[in-house]
Amino acid sequence: MIVKEFAESRTGEKNMEEKQIQIPDVNADAEERDNYTLIQETPEDDLPGENGIAIRYSKDFNIVQANELLRSKQSDLTLMESKLIRLAVSQIMKGDKDLRTYKVNVSQLAEFLEVPKTNVYRSMQDINISLMQRVIFIRDKEVPDKKGKPNYKILHWLSSVEYKDGTLTYRLSDELKPYLIGLSEMFTLYSYDSIIKLPTNYSIRLFELLTSWVNIIIKGENTPAFPDISTDPDEIVLAIDYLRDFFDCNDKYKSAGDFVRNVIEVNLGFINQYTNLKVSFRKHKKGRSISHVIFKYENTWNNDPKAEEHNNQMLDTIRSIKNGEPAQFETDKEVITF
Repeated sequence: MIVKEFAESRTGEKNMEEKQIQIPDVNADAEERDNYTLIQETPEDDLPGENGIAIRYSKDFNIVQANELLRSKQSDLTLMESKLIRLAVSQIMKGDKDLRTYKVNVSQLAEFLEVPKTNVYRSMQDINISLMQRVIFIRDKEVPDKKGKPNYKILHWLSSVEYKDGTLTYRLSDELKPYLIGLSEMFTLYSYDSIIKLPTNYSIRLFELLTSWVNIIIKGENTPAFPDISTDPDEIVLAIDYLRDFFDCNDKYKSAGDFVRNVIEVNLGFINQYTNLKVSFRKHKKGRSISHVIFKYENTWNNDPKAEEHNNQMLDTIRSIKNGEPAQFETDKEVITF
């Protein structure tokens, strides 16, 4: 399920107000629904040891990322790598000051992900070197290169990883702390359960991207990124160039049509099949070439009145803590104001 809950510690949030019909009910307990908190607390017996702590498996744990990280260009991960990274992110607790080293038991991981154990063992054999080589490109908004193109700060996902005797021990890079810990604005939050059935890394990344844009659709009042392109209030326009960069596909799929078919259309189908986010899309052309993709957010309530009631309560809380100041997210081709 998609989680749009806000912890009490995040009362300065400017970005995470959602359009009413687009966030399904996700909470389990009445207590959590009442205080809008699903940020997991750190149990006393789970403090880190010298060699790391055991992963706690919960599909209700939240994955929280700064939008700058979530919308960055990233090396394409395998599906297992993608889910392992997000599993580590889901372990970050309210009040954490540092990232931790975690241990993953292969048998428990396979059970949690609902996949055959042999598949997980096979993936782990090559995952050490591969994960250490995966990088993230954070756009430097202030300093373009001599040709006016953006410069990037390059970060690694992990600072260490080891696989031995059926156990993976790994630690997220400390360079990621500003994008994962102590966030108070411009972040996206969802539960691990939202992505657990998604079958490709591209589908996970597209889900995250679309979820982050849902957050700025405020009763259809989002500012159009491209005023010359006609859109409905519940649509978001993203440039093909931005999407190619986001998926690290600048050298893949020679035509925009091939890219849209193989990356956008296929993986949007997975999202609509396996998650509560329902999105359609259409193509915008300049001349004969596809220049932009327009995503339309559909109703995700599934006729659940309890979900709608809960979301109305949540939106009231969000409105009460927002200070009303505009924020911006810049890409190579657009400036989104919300």
